[in-house]
Amino acid sequence: MPTPSETLWEMEPHTRAKHAILRRYLGAWFGIMGTTNPRIVYLDGFCGPGRYKGGEDGSPVLAIKLAQEHHQKNNLHEVAFVFVEDRKDRIEHLKNELSGLPVPPPTFHISVNQNQFDNTLSGLLDNLDTRGAKLAPTFAFIDPFGIKGAPYKLVQRLLNNPKTEVFINIMADSINRFLDHPDPLIKNHIVDLFGTPQVLQILNIGRNGIAQLRKLYQAQLEKCAKYVRYFEMRDEDNRVIYYLFFATNNQLGHIKMKEAFWKVDCSYGYHFSDATNVNQPVLFEEDPSKNLAELLTAQFQGQRITVSVIQEYVEDNTPYLASHMKKALRQLEEQDQLCVDPCKQGGEKRKRSTFPEDVVVTFPNHF
Repeated sequence: MPTPSETLWEMEPHTRAKHAILRRYLGAWFGIMGTTNPRIVYLDGFCGPGRYKGGEDGSPVLAIKLAQEHHQKNNLHEVAFVFVEDRKDRIEHLKNELSGLPVPPPTFHISVNQNQFDNTLSGLLDNLDTRGAKLAPTFAFIDPFGIKGAPYKLVQRLLNNPKTEVFINIMADSINRFLDHPDPLIKNHIVDLFGTPQVLQILNIGRNGIAQLRKLYQAQLEKCAKYVRYFEMRDEDNRVIYYLFFATNNQLGHIKMKEAFWKVDCSYGYHFSDATNVNQPVLFEEDPSKNLAELLTAQFQGQRITVSVIQEYVEDNTPYLASHMKKALRQLEEQDQLCVDPCKQGGEKRKRSTFPEDVVVTFPNHF
């Protein structure tokens, strides 16, 4: 995907999918975090002009509109919006877009910055450190076009704050093509982005390089976040162009982002392709519960456990949701591949094909 040179550009299908994920997640995040914390922060790096050529909302406008909806429901306290973009023309366009929105409530603090994202974020974090202050719960949307300006060390500093979450775009296809570039400055940018010179060793892996880049960045995020999930974006030729990584230390945030992923990809929960014809009906949709049933059988073979233990495993360690788990357990029971206690732990009789958290199940041994 080439970097657009104009002030406004067309919104591509994969960008629509990205914004669908962002819209669904922020709709939950503002409602949950805004009611449980006196102040929250929405940080949008590489925020752009706030509008696409076709008139669609950019991420800054999208975020403010969602926050205003929650404020009207009286379930949102103080919000700081920090928008960062280095191009003057796009900053000026964004200011015009924001001025056309309804007047924000006094508890909304909107900061529009023409600057490099890494400079702005470093300054913000350094200022907090100097004052001995802590970063308020923050959702950071970091969406660069290239390889420069979002170094891993800054992502790590963000995630060192326990209530901060990062949603970042890693342009794996571009990075893979630039790994053998002779310019040492470009290689330094790539190393800074990944936070390790190990990324340059991927040169020797060949066509599997993009997948290896994904695995390496995921491993880097896992050093500073308990939950890491990725979403794969493909172009009209069905070639991987970038990964959206979500990193958090909050279990509920992890679940809500997975729900947003599954809303965009109801078959697998982890990818979108521009090659998909949105006007063509899907005749055969993959049932994710079948794969999950196989995974659970292998993970828990020979064990007698409660459904709550299975659900915790599914929600924390797999791309799947609790709804997928219940369907998978139902399939296993119907196929006599799962033994389910007739009563709940409290003694109440359990209704067949239902899986409350206190029901005990036994997975058979498979030799």
